[in-house]
Parts: sequence; C-alpha cells; structure tokens
Amino acid sequence: MSYTHILPRERVSIEEYTIANKTLGYIARQLKRSKSTIHYELQRISPNNAL
Repeated sequence: MSYTHILPRERVSIEEYTIANKTLGYIARQLKRSKSTIHYELQRISPNNAL
C-alpha cells in the first residue's frame, strides 16, 4: 500500500467529525484511511502542539 497525502477536503472532514465527537475509528472508516493516519493528523493540528 502506498502513502497518499491527506487532502484539504479530508482535513475539513476530520475537523467536522471531531467537532461532532465522532470516534477515531468512525472517522477512519468514513475517509477510508487508517486510524493511525487520522490520529497523526489530529496530533499535527492540535492547538496543544503550538510553539
């Protein structure tokens, strides 16, 4: 399986699902991505990671 970048529309979907309190597994299934990919993206965009 090859890696493909998260698309901007997928980032919007991740944000919307997160606001709606959807689980990591649910988001991954909807976007047809692995849970680890979604987890990484959530960590990357988390406000707690600000400098």
